[in-house]
Amino acid sequence: MTVAARRAIVTLPLTLAGRLQYEPPLPILRSQLMDRAPQGQGIKWHAIYPEPFWRADGLTGQGADMDGAPNGSIDCTPREGKPGVIMAFAFGPDARTMAALSAEQRRQVCLDGLVKRFGPKAAQPTYFAEIDWAAEEWSRGDMFAHFAPGVLTGFGRTLRVPCGRIHWAGTETAPQWCGSIEGAVRSGERAADEVLGAG
Repeated sequence: MTVAARRAIVTLPLTLAGRLQYEPPLPILRSQLMDRAPQGQGIKWHAIYPEPFWRADGLTGQGADMDGAPNGSIDCTPREGKPGVIMAFAFGPDARTMAALSAEQRRQVCLDGLVKRFGPKAAQPTYFAEIDWAAEEWSRGDMFAHFAPGVLTGFGRTLRVPCGRIHWAGTETAPQWCGSIEGAVRSGERAADEVLGAG
């Protein structure tokens, strides 16, 4: 597909944006920033139950365990109150360890962790889903790039600066709420304002 436009807004994660071909080539500091901004590794699960049983026990559904998976959990039950939905995550080294297991083993580790938090009812979801972000072709990792020490101080000044007619958006470029959908939306609004202002 060929698209003709006066300007472009690139919203890909930095590591994927670095795999595009640019003509003319990008400034070297921008290229080096993208080379140094890998996505983190993360796995996300949704466990769905007929109702949010944990609430009857006075629990919020939120939890954290930095020594085991899932590392975190959040109550994502819809406003209507049913079904009960727990979203859970494993990040970094735990996600890498989990990725080496079979899908059934990962499911069991996740459910065992939810049972530890919320009791035996957590062992029997009516539906269970998983996504390994690092295995996804168009994300290659979790919610945002990870910058090693020195990356932002050395190359960060290029994070939001347009390169000719190419403008940059995406959650990493947000000055607030970096790593969240809020940051992604704000970055898109900023990039759109840049394009509209540039004519």
